[in-house]
Amino acid sequence: MKKSNPVIFIILFIQTIIYGQGPSVAERYGDRIELLGIPFKDPLVLCQILIAIFISIAFMQSGLDKILDRKGNLEFFKAHFANTFLKNFTTLLLSILTILELIGALMLIYGIYFAFAYRTTLWIFYGFVVLALTLTFLFAGQRISKDYLGAADLVPYFILIILGIMSMY
Repeated sequence: MKKSNPVIFIILFIQTIIYGQGPSVAERYGDRIELLGIPFKDPLVLCQILIAIFISIAFMQSGLDKILDRKGNLEFFKAHFANTFLKNFTTLLLSILTILELIGALMLIYGIYFAFAYRTTLWIFYGFVVLALTLTFLFAGQRISKDYLGAADLVPYFILIILGIMSMY
């Protein structure tokens, strides 16, 4: 693997500006890139790991909040779904949502470890799929309760997860 040289980087950057295209990562580094001494198979693996870190933080915090403040979350769910056919299922729905969020986040956390230990992002893929389904359920609940802004807030998370899945060709 070639070592980075700041002068070469500047020259390549200037060439990119002048000629419109510099060498690709594969041309520059071969089949492996390195960040802080950690080799990655390609930039997509690094992206998958970074997306997994970001999403696992969001869902782990959300799942733990639903456990630590169950009473407050249950009150919110009851008020949120008061005028829907889901009003009698709020306790069950909160429990299912909590479990799915925590399972998905834990799969991503394990997947991050797995990516470094075994050089595969298989468990990150599994975590992404679980959380994509979880977000689909959340989105449906928001739409049923006519909380259209709440539903719209979920879209960036869903897109990010789908991009993570799509990067696993």
